[in-house]
Amino acid sequence: MPRSGARPRNLQVPLRGYDPLKLGTWLPMYKRICDDFGFDPEKDLRCAQLLGSMLGDDGTECLKVVRKKFPESVLVCGGSPRLAEELSALTIGGYVVAADSATTVLAEAEIRPNMIVSDLDGIVEDQVELNKEGAVVFVHAHGDNRDAIERYLRDFRGPVVGTCQCVPPAGMYNFGGFTDGDRAACICAELGAKKIHLAGFDFENPSEKTGKDREIKKRKLRWAKTILEELAREGVEVLPASDALGSL
Repeated sequence: MPRSGARPRNLQVPLRGYDPLKLGTWLPMYKRICDDFGFDPEKDLRCAQLLGSMLGDDGTECLKVVRKKFPESVLVCGGSPRLAEELSALTIGGYVVAADSATTVLAEAEIRPNMIVSDLDGIVEDQVELNKEGAVVFVHAHGDNRDAIERYLRDFRGPVVGTCQCVPPAGMYNFGGFTDGDRAACICAELGAKKIHLAGFDFENPSEKTGKDREIKKRKLRWAKTILEELAREGVEVLPASDALGSL
């Protein structure tokens, strides 16, 4: 084998047939994102090729297994500073997806996510530990995280799938999405989720991260909101977890 707080608004759209975000919809958005932030698509592709070569066929086989058992309703947790507070108000008993740094918040609340979506800039050690216990990790490759992939990928001993934001090379997948949170929602939709509850999503107030520009993060969150709105237009029900009745 090759490897050793604030409520989101205006996202809920009436169902009109189920069709998750496809490459034909995503790639034009991706081009606009690259133009907006000055990203180099070639760097994205080279990093995706690296991750694909490191994973080999492992990701494909893992994806087949995950797809077979995927539920129609999921809870996706983002990295808002209010995530812990929101979780304390919920009754959680279903399928839980963590977007990168949300993994640590969930672990501290003694909630074990079934899936983690990460570009490896959170506390990766927590993600590695939960992966060993069976959580599937969707590792994302982009032009700025090659070093993190080379450093951490081989630490993951459980199921791993590779994703990218460009046209996917061999062994890689692109289900749409830009930030870890909206990408997690796009992945869930592709796998079969028809209802996605969001906790820890705040499109106006990004969490503080060392070395990260807050204004750039705000622009990224505006794109995340746009992508979730597009996903809803494609027929996936996207709504705040606080709107749910009963256990999630």
